[in-house]
Amino acid sequence: MDKLFGRKPPVEPVPGDRVVPLHFFENSLLVQGNNMAVSLVFDQVLDPEKLRQSLEGLVKREGWQRLGGRLRKNASGNIEWHIPSQFTAERPAINFSHVDHGMPAASHHAGSRIPIPSSRPSVVGDPDDLAELAWAPGYAPNGIKDYLTSDMPVLGLRVNSFTDKTVAVLQWQHVAFDALGMQYVVEGWNAMLWGKEDEIPTPCGLDADPFDALAKSSRPVTEPHILTERRVGIGGILKWGLGYGVDMLVRAKENRMVCVPESYWRPQLDKALSELHAEAVEKKEDISKVFLTEGDIMTAWTMKNVVASMNMDPNRTVAGSIAMSLRKAFEGDLIPKSSEHPYVGNAFGWSNVLVKAGDVTSKPLSWLAREVRRAINDQGTRAQHEAYYSMVRTSGTGLPIIIFGDGGMYQVGFSNWTKAGLFDLDFSPACKTMSKKPCKPSYVQENHGPIKPADGFFVLGKDDKGNYWTSACKVKGQWAKFQEQLDKDFEVAPLSEKDAIYSSPPIPQGVAMI
Repeated sequence: MDKLFGRKPPVEPVPGDRVVPLHFFENSLLVQGNNMAVSLVFDQVLDPEKLRQSLEGLVKREGWQRLGGRLRKNASGNIEWHIPSQFTAERPAINFSHVDHGMPAASHHAGSRIPIPSSRPSVVGDPDDLAELAWAPGYAPNGIKDYLTSDMPVLGLRVNSFTDKTVAVLQWQHVAFDALGMQYVVEGWNAMLWGKEDEIPTPCGLDADPFDALAKSSRPVTEPHILTERRVGIGGILKWGLGYGVDMLVRAKENRMVCVPESYWRPQLDKALSELHAEAVEKKEDISKVFLTEGDIMTAWTMKNVVASMNMDPNRTVAGSIAMSLRKAFEGDLIPKSSEHPYVGNAFGWSNVLVKAGDVTSKPLSWLAREVRRAINDQGTRAQHEAYYSMVRTSGTGLPIIIFGDGGMYQVGFSNWTKAGLFDLDFSPACKTMSKKPCKPSYVQENHGPIKPADGFFVLGKDDKGNYWTSACKVKGQWAKFQEQLDKDFEVAPLSEKDAIYSSPPIPQGVAMI
């Protein structure tokens, strides 16, 4: 039957493989629907073998072998992990490929399109222009199906060598890990390169699902979810799904990268803190509780520009869905401390910001940034996550998420990868030329597919010059309007260091997300 319809037959199990069922967060279309590729651009020539050996060495370590696992369907149609008892040349720990382009990046069709920082907030490029570096020639990601019909390990590395740059691409099926899980992977990879194997922690065991209690709602729910009254019913979900689903699955989209320089976002953050500080003084509130992160201001700023660029009805609900890791909330409970045994997998929840379009465009950025911070603080507790996933289990919709807001709302999604520390990696030991300078990525981007929701923003992080990089897919034609809004905002309210009237201590990064 497979041959008749041109389908690849499933791969037969290999005797001796350790078989582990998928966990709750892995058994979801949200993760199975996307294969991921993160491109790290270094302005040095790196040794591809050192990159391969160090990553492969990490996967071979005790507790890390799951990343070299294969994915199979069992007789019941359920997907399982099949982890080789031993990695060999025939069944390697990672899927590795190396392409030596033999020319400067500027002379290459894709390499010449690597974005460079801008001096003002700008749309600077299309991550899909680099897709031919991220994936094998002719490959278009098709989700977990690509792994069920091959003996390919779930983790891959593709190295593109130019005479003046290296583009190292980490590839994986999303069932392997989320953004904070990626942090542990790249930190371990970096430590292996530096010969610091003794500093690499052993991940917590994953033969049993530590979040099983959350999945089955076997833990008592101690409080209702804060947004219970804003939960969308079946009729509203159908209405919302028709609009959002058409945007995601039918309408043509464009992928773009936005650079936000520190000379712009830093004064925006300081100004927001100043305004909130002054408001607290006026209301005789505790000023020590005035707190925003860089992630808060980036999220609020992006939402404000998305809404302003689309000329929305002022009364339309705007829903900001912010992905967040569950690790901190459940450390010492369902999972051990990350410093001792990190959870290298998927463990994500959501905070939701529900506001009116008119408020987003008319009120100061500080107001929206505070709404973002409140949502993260209030909805990021253990009790709130338990309440949320209890609702997921009993919803009867079959969806792995709960929809809050109303059927006519506009959705903007956020996944902040800053804590993954991709711009902080130092691959100096892999440099082919000796240098005392750190060898850190100058540019980072992600490609994924096939599911590409509109206005789902990935905040890739902050480079060593302080620039923030964020990318998303928008419905075709909307990016031009977004850039027009950025230009308008910049010209109407240009910022300089003198605008930073509130002096604040170093600000921690926002929550790490899926």
